[in-house]
Amino acid sequence: MDIVKYRWGVVLATLLLGFIVAFVVSVFRSRGVKYNWLGVLLSFSTMGLAIYLVFFRQL
Repeated sequence: MDIVKYRWGVVLATLLLGFIVAFVVSVFRSRGVKYNWLGVLLSFSTMGLAIYLVFFRQL
């Protein structure tokens, strides 16, 4: 496994987790805003799957 590509995967996965945490915190602060939860779940899942496949599975 190419170590540079693996490290970029770790960096991007960490950023994605940071964005998820920031989003959840903003949801709890802004009561009354309705979200399309299926769209949110699909968006974060798609980004996570892309990071996993490209950087960790080396596709």
